[in-house]
Amino acid sequence: MTFPSTTRHRVTMQINTYPLDLPHFEDTLAHKMRTFGGQVDRTIVTVDVRPPQSGRYKGDPKADRYMQSLETFRALYPILEDRYENLSFHEVDYSAAERDRVSKYFLGAQEMPDKAWDGGPFYCYFQGILAADSDYVLHMDADMLFGGQSQTWVEESIALLQQREDLLFTSPLPGPPHPDGLKGRHDGAHHAFDEDVVDGRLAYRFHFVSTRVFLMDMNRFKASVGTLDLDTPPLTFRLRGTLLGNPIKALSAEQVLSLTLQKHGLGNMCFLGAGDGMYSLHPPFHFPAFHAALPELIDQVERGDIPDGQRGDYDINDSLFDLSEARQQHARHRRIQRRFKDIVTYWGDRLKVS
Repeated sequence: MTFPSTTRHRVTMQINTYPLDLPHFEDTLAHKMRTFGGQVDRTIVTVDVRPPQSGRYKGDPKADRYMQSLETFRALYPILEDRYENLSFHEVDYSAAERDRVSKYFLGAQEMPDKAWDGGPFYCYFQGILAADSDYVLHMDADMLFGGQSQTWVEESIALLQQREDLLFTSPLPGPPHPDGLKGRHDGAHHAFDEDVVDGRLAYRFHFVSTRVFLMDMNRFKASVGTLDLDTPPLTFRLRGTLLGNPIKALSAEQVLSLTLQKHGLGNMCFLGAGDGMYSLHPPFHFPAFHAALPELIDQVERGDIPDGQRGDYDINDSLFDLSEARQQHARHRRIQRRFKDIVTYWGDRLKVS
């Protein structure tokens, strides 16, 4: 693959985070800077300090933990900016002028909601991508881990995007490579992707994109897509969102971007790349034991010490780290109890105000 020449600030790594990411943030940032810092022109961390009303992303702004985390996070900005070259922090800008700019760029005449129907992050993703102000934006969530450690993966991605007009995104291989292909939730889900080949190695052209990680061609977005369609969530989603006090204008950012790919016949190429390549790993749960073990786990991933049971699976599983403690806390009946509590709290506060 022929690499294109790069100019200053042509590609920016943009990391989305929020205050409750604090327990893992310093470890994962150091990991990302080792992995991608030398491949990009700069890195910006966009910090969303506006919590959702409810849902799994909830962080009560009145709770001590949230406010203390925010204060600690803000104290870290200058320390980490001094530690890493070309790193800067930006709190998500919700001003009227910036909201108008972001909405017009991505949605045209439509107004962009703060959150998705389920309370998940929405506006912060797009404000962060636009703040990157680059031809190519390497976007990722703060908790993502990466193996392979290829130092040419970004260059290969840009070359691939320039050669393939049917792509809007590229992404690292989802999970460490397995000789039989993708496993975990992707096993048997062949309707979601087509097998492809990149530089003689098996790759996967997906019909959707995950907001956990992607490299986006911003010029192609404007030239081939223009603006996104929000697509009204189904009635059941709107009812649940209303009960939980969430905006009900939009599906998740991930679904909106994925529907755009399908509408315009574009794709997201997930590929390993040259040498040991690059693959992503997603921690499905966050809990104290995981945070305590994270430095050692990151070192294990960077060294390529991956058990066979983890290969092909993009979600960290028990073969790499024991998640049984967290699964008990995230059992379905516990989630239902928490959502019911969210509903009672939201409507109780509304009735008090009225």
